[in-house]
Amino acid sequence: MNKKLSKFIQTVIKKSPYYSKWAKKEELKRFSPASLKKEFKNKDNLCMTTLKKGEMVGVVNGYYDAGMFWVDWLVVDPDCRRKGIGRELMERLEKKLKQKDVHKIWCDSRTSNLESKSLLVNLGCNRITTIKNHWYKQDFILWQKLI
Repeated sequence: MNKKLSKFIQTVIKKSPYYSKWAKKEELKRFSPASLKKEFKNKDNLCMTTLKKGEMVGVVNGYYDAGMFWVDWLVVDPDCRRKGIGRELMERLEKKLKQKDVHKIWCDSRTSNLESKSLLVNLGCNRITTIKNHWYKQDFILWQKLI
């Protein structure tokens, strides 16, 4: 599973127009099969996938922290976007988190990622703040949703 997941996420990262070369280089390391294996040993981490015709088309992953859940990555195959996959993943995640008594989901998006921003607003997320010159010297928006 780690190899298939790693390959999927790395392929999407490489195609992403939203991340600098530096960001891509570092994030590709984070999603190597070995890194994922280590990450998934931590019981606070969670990863959910969506398959279509046996192929991975979407992933959401993150971790529990003090009654909240940080969505680290929501990744949808570029050829499958705008088909409800991101929404479906986030709704499944929210349902699972409610069962675990999590009270808040929070995440970030690049300020330039219009698709992500639109999805998060449509899911009922609220913008917390914009952080300029942040991770990898890029601008991000922090989001939250009370559940």
